[in-house]
Amino acid sequence: MIDLGQNTSKMRDKVTAGLYFSLAFVLAIIAWYHYMLGHYQQILWPALSSPFILVLALIRLFQSNESRDITPYPLLVLLGLVVLNSGPLFDPLYRQWLYMVPVLTYFILPVRQASFSLLLFFSLFVFFAVEQINPLILIDLAINLSLFSGICFIFAYTQESQTQTLERLSGKDSLTGAFSANQLSKRLVAEVSRAKATRRPLSALLFTIHNIEDFTARQGEYKTRNLFIKVSQIMEEVGRTGDEIYRMSDNSFLLLLPNTSINGCIVLKERLIQQMEDHFELSAIARDLGLNPVTLQASETSNQFMERALADPDMRAHNAL
Repeated sequence: MIDLGQNTSKMRDKVTAGLYFSLAFVLAIIAWYHYMLGHYQQILWPALSSPFILVLALIRLFQSNESRDITPYPLLVLLGLVVLNSGPLFDPLYRQWLYMVPVLTYFILPVRQASFSLLLFFSLFVFFAVEQINPLILIDLAINLSLFSGICFIFAYTQESQTQTLERLSGKDSLTGAFSANQLSKRLVAEVSRAKATRRPLSALLFTIHNIEDFTARQGEYKTRNLFIKVSQIMEEVGRTGDEIYRMSDNSFLLLLPNTSINGCIVLKERLIQQMEDHFELSAIARDLGLNPVTLQASETSNQFMERALADPDMRAHNAL
C-alpha cells in the first residue's frame, strides 16, 4: 500500500470514518424499515451490526496515526454477515448490497488485500447460497459482480500507480517525507560546487539501522514502518534550518549538512544518538545503529564525496574481520 502524506492521510481517515457512520445509519434505517413492515426475520443482522459499525467509525475517527488501523476487517466481516443473511437472491435490492461490497473493500483496503478478501468473501457466498442460485440469477450476478469488481480494481490500482508516479516526481519518500535517494546526486553536485566556491565546509551524516530484518521478524512490518517514521522525525528535530534528509534505502538515511565542519557533524551525531536512546520505542535499536560522519575534502568531486558518505564504517569493519 502506498503511504500518503500526513495531511492527506488524516483527510482519508475522516472520509473513511464518515463512510462508516453512513453505513451504520443506513443499517439502522433498514432495521427500522423491516420492523415497520413486520419483516422480523430480516431485522436481526442490520440491527445488530449498526452499533458495532458505529463503534468502528469512532475508533477510525479518533485513533492515532501511529496506531495500526484495525477497523477494515471487522467492518467487512459484519457487512458480510449482513449480506449473507439479508434476503433471497431473486430480490434485486439484496443483490445491490452484493455489488456494494467490492466498492467498499477496495476503498478501505490496499489492492492486494482487497482482492484476496473479495475472493474469500465470494467463495463463502457461493458455498452458503448455492442452493438459492438458478442459472439466470447466477449469470446476472456474475456479470454485475465482475463489472463492479473490475472497475473498482482498475480504479484502485490506477490510484496507487499515480501515487507512485507523484512520489517519483516530487522526489519525496511517501512514508517518511524525506527526499528520495535519486535526488541526492543532483543536489550534491550543486552543494559541492557552492562549498568550493564559498570555501565553506560541507558534511554528511549517514544513519543506518542494522539487522532491520530481525526487528521486522520480531515486531512486524507495521512496527518497522513506524520506526522509520520516528527516525525521520528525530533527524528532522536534530537537524537545523537548511539541513536536508534523504532516504537512501529501506534502512538508511543521509543528513546533508551545508556549512558544517566535521566537528559540527560529530556533535549532531552525538545528539542524534542521545535522542534515540532517550526515546523509549527507539532505544531497542540503539545498539544496531551505524553512523558515518564525513566532510568534503578540497580535492574531492561530488561522486567521490557521495561514495565516502555512503560507506558504512561498521560494515567495512565487519567485512575486514
